[in-house]
Amino acid sequence: MTSPPTGRLCPVPGGHDLVVSRTFRAPVEDVWASVTESDRTARWFGPWEGEAAPPAG
Repeated sequence: MTSPPTGRLCPVPGGHDLVVSRTFRAPVEDVWASVTESDRTARWFGPWEGEAAPPAG
């Protein structure tokens, strides 16, 4: 049995964060690349530019 994808909005100062939970059956290196490399996240969310890091503040 697989877990269904989930997502939720969490209130933070100045707005909301979208928290998306997923389960991967892959080596940790592959999972990290899937969430930090623009060409790979583009499959889910669209392309992006810049550093893969939480916002400063």
